[in-house]
Amino acid sequence: MKCILIICDGMGDRPCKQYPKTPLETANTPAFDQLAKKGICGIMDPISPGIRPGSDTAHLAIFGYDPYKYYKGRGAFEALGAGIEVNNGDVTLRANFATINPEDIILDRRAGRKIPEGDEFAKLINNLSLNSATEVKITFIHTVEHRCVLKLEGPNLSHNVSDMDPDVINVKVQPCKPLDNSPEAKRTAEILNEFYAKTKEILSQSPLNEKRQQNGLLPVNGILLRGAGIIPDLQTLDEKYHIRAAAICGAPLYRGVAKVVGMTPIYVPEATGRVDTNTLAKGQAALDHLASNDLIFIHIKGTDNASHDGNYEQKVMMIEKIDAMVQLLLDNLLLEETLIVLTADHADPICVRDHTADPVPIVMVGENCVLSDDVDVFSERACAKGGLGRIHGLDVIPIIMDLMDKTKKFGA
Repeated sequence: MKCILIICDGMGDRPCKQYPKTPLETANTPAFDQLAKKGICGIMDPISPGIRPGSDTAHLAIFGYDPYKYYKGRGAFEALGAGIEVNNGDVTLRANFATINPEDIILDRRAGRKIPEGDEFAKLINNLSLNSATEVKITFIHTVEHRCVLKLEGPNLSHNVSDMDPDVINVKVQPCKPLDNSPEAKRTAEILNEFYAKTKEILSQSPLNEKRQQNGLLPVNGILLRGAGIIPDLQTLDEKYHIRAAAICGAPLYRGVAKVVGMTPIYVPEATGRVDTNTLAKGQAALDHLASNDLIFIHIKGTDNASHDGNYEQKVMMIEKIDAMVQLLLDNLLLEETLIVLTADHADPICVRDHTADPVPIVMVGENCVLSDDVDVFSERACAKGGLGRIHGLDVIPIIMDLMDKTKKFGA
């Protein structure tokens, strides 16, 4: 038995006054509903009830790793997923290109998202020399849309420093502070504060921004830093279950988490990590590589992008694009041989435009190994009535491994 695990970022939602139906309830999803009819449904708390998951901690949990034990910051996942080599002692951070005013008030945390010049902006900053740490090497690259990665490489660094991104607009950029009393944390905070000040000056003076503003785009004149991290020490899925796993992801974060837990990346050129991603190309890549893998993880980011933008119609469109991918899989797989699991890493309601603690729907389908229930529609409300009940993210991989006959009996 093989498995394809599909995680639709931020797909979970809730009804509100403007939208009495969730995007899942509105979208035309014949393939999703076919999964619901054939499989067992439920709802899942990615971490636990009442805890709002980050995408990083949620994926760790769904892959079977307790985030309270193994989470060491987001930065290392972003860096690994972007192809940056990360070694012991390196500190990595997630970075956003942003629009700020001269008083450091954040006007847009993502500089409008559309940053085709992102690589050019990044070149202005990569290998920057800092007065506070001339021996620390700076690696800075642009990844997708507004997202970037910063790596600090040198002696006496710490990831125990605060975020500079307050996660809201119309407030000041937060100065970086040490989160413990170590000299390493104090030093790292000083380095990051100098990095912010120096890059603000460099970006503000770049002629690239004149062209952006001529085209009606927001200037890229600041960098918001958060999620300082290091690589966690853990057993890979292969070491735990003796399986070969692969990952198809457009955005670096998810590719990075997958790499850490032992999944091999499968690169799909049309997988953009945006709403324009080619879901059918992702599905075809899964079909092409299933013979050489036991488990393939497919991540879809666009549902979360639409949610953060409060774009209901775009989220419905993304769900229907994912449904088309699921139909491709159903048309080309034998469910007697392949388990399909569909879920989300967290809820991101249109009316909230951010992650919430709502449980998300989940369905598992596999003939001769899954006992189906009476649910025939895949949505938040329908799946709440399913036979799987309400589970935690940490339950998902153990259930999958049992259905794939990859686990051993506990006890005599």
